[in-house]
Amino acid sequence: MDKKDKHSTLNTAFALRLTDLLVKHNMSKYRFEKETGLTHSALRHIFNGNNKDVMLSSAAKAANVFKMSLAEFFDNEIFCLDGIEFEY
Repeated sequence: MDKKDKHSTLNTAFALRLTDLLVKHNMSKYRFEKETGLTHSALRHIFNGNNKDVMLSSAAKAANVFKMSLAEFFDNEIFCLDGIEFEY
């Protein structure tokens, strides 16, 4: 899915951001799992798009691994709110 797709879910944006950071930091998903404590199943659901939303605690764990604040993690065009579709 394109980063600028206007029908992205929050989960899709989160997965795209994680993918970008994993590549930038030359980190495998396995190492990310181990460093965050997130389960393989949780990450599989995130990357496969099975989740509608993402828990803030998962985002905080991710930001911590990449040595950034939550504000820095979410400071990306992927999270532009007019491009994210929320399901209630």
